[in-house]
Amino acid sequence: MVTSFYPQDAKQFFDINKNLFLPEHTEDVRALEPIALPEHVQDNSTAKLYRGNKYRIVLSNPAFSNLMQFLESKQKEGGSVMSAILSSYCTIITKERAVDDRFSFAAMLGQAGAGQTFPTEDEGIPGHHPGSAYTGDNPAMAGTLPRLRLGKLPMEQTLEADVRGELADEDVKNPPAPGQNTLLQEFDQMIKKEEEDEAPTRADIPYPPSTARDVAMEVQKVKENRDRFRIEGRTGGVGPAVSVCMFTFHNTYDG
Repeated sequence: MVTSFYPQDAKQFFDINKNLFLPEHTEDVRALEPIALPEHVQDNSTAKLYRGNKYRIVLSNPAFSNLMQFLESKQKEGGSVMSAILSSYCTIITKERAVDDRFSFAAMLGQAGAGQTFPTEDEGIPGHHPGSAYTGDNPAMAGTLPRLRLGKLPMEQTLEADVRGELADEDVKNPPAPGQNTLLQEFDQMIKKEEEDEAPTRADIPYPPSTARDVAMEVQKVKENRDRFRIEGRTGGVGPAVSVCMFTFHNTYDG
């Protein structure tokens, strides 16, 4: 749709259907979301990867037969379009149920109760394993390395409680100026973020227990964040950076 100059229709189609590919293709969905113009398709590495390679789909023989029969019976309702997409952009690999244990009844029942339906390691584009530390083309190796989780590490609960206690004491000793947030309010704004699926847990990265020095450093960060000089935009949004303002100041009237 984007390459055919239908940006609004493409955006609407993407927003309606993107949740169908989460969370197993989160990285790809994020990479494709900014695309709005034909030029973006040429510059986006993920889009070029999907358009230049066929996506592998592994199906059992009965599932493949049922799929083809269904598409043939729905030719006028979009079946012909789906058949063309499968032919042009996908490679369907059929497997015998008796040969491949993944298509056994026990395996399918286990997948139904697991709650997550991540694609198999030999499915997808060869060599493309988004979120994985492995970048090769060996399906047997793709699952041996952990998926990278690059979200922000949440603060330790014990450390957060200690920091809150110190900030509360600091607010009592030095009340904020009129119109200024308390240190506790500033701290809540700093750590107030939506839960990220890609964020690692403390169990994944076993850091040593926090010390009094860690508490003091976090308290100092909150103080500096509240007392920093802010340049607000007059029309909303983020204000200009200090470097831009200083550059303009020094270059005005050859100053």
